[in-house]
Amino acid sequence: MLSEKTLDAPEVAARVRSFAIRLTIGFIIAANALFLSALWVSGLDLDQVFGERDLFDPVRDVCLRMAWYRPQGEQDPVRLCKEWINLKDSSGKVHKFEKDAAITKGTDGKFYVHPANPGDGRIIALLIFVIAMIAAGMWAQRVLIARYRSRLLTGKAP
Repeated sequence: MLSEKTLDAPEVAARVRSFAIRLTIGFIIAANALFLSALWVSGLDLDQVFGERDLFDPVRDVCLRMAWYRPQGEQDPVRLCKEWINLKDSSGKVHKFEKDAAITKGTDGKFYVHPANPGDGRIIALLIFVIAMIAAGMWAQRVLIARYRSRLLTGKAP
């Protein structure tokens, strides 16, 4: 049953386009708020996950304090720089060696630092959540736009 007020095709297209734009803006704001709250709830420190590892380089750093460390699989401890100043860092911040980093001796006789994995799976869970959120948003947007268009054509929309 058609109502007395029917819309012609250009007016329906314009109203659907306007609805789609408002819906897209709303989804963008909601998705970003949901992503940021999920990031906050996860407690994931992105600076620690994606940040550059801070290791002592004798060419560009000045060592302030040395300490003894025992490399994995070695009997004798070795002296390594514990605190240093990076000459390229204008802030003058004192850089420190990560206490939980594993140290191993290579076949070439050099010592290598293996930093702990800070992500521990939370970054993958967050990535899966973001992908699911985007897929659900795209599906919901298509369904809502199709529903709005059909309501406009039947004359039930405002």
